[in-house]
Amino acid sequence: MERLVLIERMERQVEALDRDKSKMIEEIEKLHQSEKDAVSKVALLEKSVDEREKEIDEMLKRNNQQRSSTVQVLESLLATEREACAEANKRAEALSLQLQATQGKLDMLQQELTSVQLNETALDSKLKTSARRVRGEATESVHDMDIDDNNNGRRRKRSKSTTSPFKNNHTEDGGSVFIGEDSYNGSQQGTETEDYTKFTVQKLKQELTKHGFGAQLLQLKNPNKKDITALYEKRVIGK
Repeated sequence: MERLVLIERMERQVEALDRDKSKMIEEIEKLHQSEKDAVSKVALLEKSVDEREKEIDEMLKRNNQQRSSTVQVLESLLATEREACAEANKRAEALSLQLQATQGKLDMLQQELTSVQLNETALDSKLKTSARRVRGEATESVHDMDIDDNNNGRRRKRSKSTTSPFKNNHTEDGGSVFIGEDSYNGSQQGTETEDYTKFTVQKLKQELTKHGFGAQLLQLKNPNKKDITALYEKRVIGK
């Protein structure tokens, strides 16, 4: 009996061990499967890492290429800007030299114009003096002729007629009327005053130039007829 009990007990232990063995085998298989899954995941991760590294390398290469291209473009733009700046400086220097030359020519022309104006003024003065002398000689000659006529017609003394400050004008009845020199000049000046108010601007300019006031006329900036008339009254009429 004891042997049977012992055998049954041993059989139960064997069955329990078989069950434990089966469980362990299942756990081992699960572990193997988990290991396989882990290895597969590691392989996938390594592959993904490799692909990511390749993408990063390609991106770095593209970035380097773009950076290099950008640097080249910037260097080209900088070189172009430097060339344009140098060209602008050259043009500015050329324009400055041209401006200086033009200013020198203008100064020379201004000097020539001033010289011509001075010569014109001097010539006008000479012509004016000569005209006065000729008018004086002509007046004296006419006066002498009037004196001779008076001496022949009325037998007056030559000395009295020569020293007289009066001018001899004949009347309609054949007589003579003596007019003082001041009255004659005043009448002549009044006639000139009356005439110059009817002058055109061009005529006034010609008269001012003829009387030697061309330089003062040129000093007027954009003068109108009123300004030119005022200058004429001041220099010619008031002269």
